[in-house]
Amino acid sequence: MSKTTASPAREERSVSLFLVLAGPSGVGKATLTKALLERHPEIHRLHTVTTRPPRPGEVPGDQYIFVDRETFIRMRETGELMESTPVYKDGNLYGMPANILNQVPPEKDIALIEVDIKGKEFLKKRYPDCVTVLIVAPVAELRERLLQRDPDISPEEYKKRMASALNWLKAAPTFDYIVENPTGEMEKALSVLEAILTAELHRPHRYLPRHPLLADMDLSRFEET
Repeated sequence: MSKTTASPAREERSVSLFLVLAGPSGVGKATLTKALLERHPEIHRLHTVTTRPPRPGEVPGDQYIFVDRETFIRMRETGELMESTPVYKDGNLYGMPANILNQVPPEKDIALIEVDIKGKEFLKKRYPDCVTVLIVAPVAELRERLLQRDPDISPEEYKKRMASALNWLKAAPTFDYIVENPTGEMEKALSVLEAILTAELHRPHRYLPRHPLLADMDLSRFEET
């Protein structure tokens, strides 16, 4: 089977497809991911580690492994994390567990993760065969969503978030795919994500190992004598 693998120096399980989703704050990544997982139980969502507290409705161990700063630093020092990045002004830390693909259970063979720009770049270098998808929305809508999510946001933080959103758009050419998610068109965006999933699973290096077309065929009958 064609596999997405890590460095040979590390013992890590392999998967047929590793989807990496990214995009600016408020673009709807979490909603799209949830819908995709509900429709495709064969996909396993990978968990990253963070020091920020859970938000309302977040379930520990669903998308994030929530730890305190002391635990996070210990994990980084002992090699339990691949990398870590502080985000925004709150100083919270986010990191990826070492050998993260080992989180994928034996019965599943597709991995999905949500990351920031640095995380996307890091994973593309470490797993060159991963498929990176940028989720975007019109800038005007991102402004509205940001204010709706955090009506008390400071002007400085607002400018920082919007600058980050523009940086995402500048990075668009470095992604494998781009999916637009305008307000009210989530089903369309989800359909595009599913099309990407189907197309990538039908690339020869992924499809043929999972569907051995010639496995049960006696080719000797067709050989020239």
